[in-house]
Amino acid sequence: MKLLEPGRIGKMELKNRIIMAPMGAHGLHDPDGDWGERMRAYYEARAAGGVGLITPEMVFASQALEPVAKGLFNVASDKHLTSMRRLAETLHSYDCRLSIQLTAGFGRVIPLPVIVEGVKPVSASENTNYYMPDNPDFNTRAITTEEAEAHARAFGYAAKRCREAGADCVELHGHEGYLMDQFMTGLWNRRDDRYGGSREKRLTFAREAIEAIQREAGADFPIIYRFGIKHYLEGGREEEEGLWIAGELENMGVSALHVDAGCYETGWWPHPPQYQPPGCMADLAGKVKKVSTLPVIAVGRLHYPETAERVLAEGKADFIAIGRGLLSEPEWVNKVQSGRTAEIRPCIGCHEGCLWQMIAGEPTSCALNPITGHETVWQLIPLKKKRSLLVVGGGPAGIEAARVGAERGFEVTLWEASDRLGGNLWLAAKPDFKHDIADYIQYLNGLVRRLPIDIVLNKRAIAGDIQSFGADYVILATGASMEPPPFDAADNVLTAIQVFSGREPQGKKILIMGGGVIACETAVYLAHQGKQVTICARLDSDDLDMDTVDHNNRFMLLEMIKAANIRVLRGTIPVKLGKNGVVADHSGVEKKIPMDSLVFAGRLFSENELSKSLEKISNVISIGDCVKPNTIMDAVWGGFNTVREIEK
Repeated sequence: MKLLEPGRIGKMELKNRIIMAPMGAHGLHDPDGDWGERMRAYYEARAAGGVGLITPEMVFASQALEPVAKGLFNVASDKHLTSMRRLAETLHSYDCRLSIQLTAGFGRVIPLPVIVEGVKPVSASENTNYYMPDNPDFNTRAITTEEAEAHARAFGYAAKRCREAGADCVELHGHEGYLMDQFMTGLWNRRDDRYGGSREKRLTFAREAIEAIQREAGADFPIIYRFGIKHYLEGGREEEEGLWIAGELENMGVSALHVDAGCYETGWWPHPPQYQPPGCMADLAGKVKKVSTLPVIAVGRLHYPETAERVLAEGKADFIAIGRGLLSEPEWVNKVQSGRTAEIRPCIGCHEGCLWQMIAGEPTSCALNPITGHETVWQLIPLKKKRSLLVVGGGPAGIEAARVGAERGFEVTLWEASDRLGGNLWLAAKPDFKHDIADYIQYLNGLVRRLPIDIVLNKRAIAGDIQSFGADYVILATGASMEPPPFDAADNVLTAIQVFSGREPQGKKILIMGGGVIACETAVYLAHQGKQVTICARLDSDDLDMDTVDHNNRFMLLEMIKAANIRVLRGTIPVKLGKNGVVADHSGVEKKIPMDSLVFAGRLFSENELSKSLEKISNVISIGDCVKPNTIMDAVWGGFNTVREIEK
């Protein structure tokens, strides 16, 4: 496989073509920003898993212009540099190389919680703050020429320190609309000094930073440059300019180009959700290969082994960068190498464990792999004596509980009421744009076959059966179901659950009642089948009723609704079925909406009758949706932590 062939970036040799892409690692560093034992264990797990090059979270070349309230890794700190050296030594012990991503800072995308009082945010020019565009108090000021000169020089000192600490190369953080990208982009750079104006001048800051690195760290020290070919944003960079930049960077002497796309306003590109296809940015990398002789690194949903291999085989890239796929499966490379690709725990593109944990102030992790980021704090301790565990329910919560039980040494039995494992995942996987969920179902079925778990299908549990079974511990994971429509039964009224179970709505004109993620996915699914779809959303909000969904996923789903020509009626609630339509309430005014069928996408309610009948029994624990309908992450983490804590 080309994935497993050695490669070279500048003078740096890599044992294979797989790179761990840089991602925020909030909560894994020490309180002062140092990379301590917990951070080291997180990256060590990926190095042990076979990755050839690891790039940790971004490191500020200088914090002079953007002091932030929370502790960050500081290359000027000898203590912090010692921890970088320890990380380098750890990775090198696995023949894995260390790359440090140096950033100029946030600029106009600086989050409000980290703005220090009295310090004005900076950018290439005066720009609105991404998070508060209507509040001029948070507008950036333009960096002075002298400040820009000093800031570019800081990259030389930072890179020299990184090399002294054992780093094998640096990557410059020139993408996604951060400060270095703001210098490069006419939309945000309207300067009239040498750092702005023409496209050539807009590259001056990057050129001076590269020259400083070559001067201070050595001309032979590899520099990877990560940038977006296009922003997918009106006024932002277009493909022609992106390809021109690739040639200019090669002339500047960088060693490799790491190619992505998008910015904060179009975050579903740099942070692609499950709706993006595998290898969503590989074609852009391929276009760079045609205009540059440098090694090209492709990124963007490349955690599918067959896709990653094909991108290399077709010559679209020389290296593959994987981010979240290495959070869900740290052993990705080893499993590919040993032919165990079916055992790779997939990434489902939800952004819950990785991004939302970080935003919530919790340690970076993974929805499907709770041990990620918790390598030093959450261990599965073997039982001191044999115990039996009965799990009722074969959805994600139940299967994770059974897995953890088996790995701890329980004698595990799993009862599932239907004829297959997966629970409501089967319904979630029905749309063709939810193939990651289908992959997850296949993974779970393979997992339970490999573990010593006694699986009994078509077993609908009742309280008496559970009590007579006599297990030491019982986990109830009986899931949730959708509430019925608020109308009398009619042939042309279905629930979203019925649609995903195979029932086709009558006629051409379909009205979706509900504006949450289930409703929106149902709408797109039916529109792709040629239906004329209208969504009636309860809230009068641009985001419909999806405020609890990750913003990258939400924004892309809204784009999919727009692309499918789905009509959206906000603040509109159907109240009465009529002939060939419904009567809806819109701000107190009734309106008739024509339709052939109505699909109700309401709330999910816990299947908790069994839980209620056994609630007084101490060894019975309920988890997942039967406690409170929530996300896949909530189900998996509930199963993991509940069984992890038993008799530890």
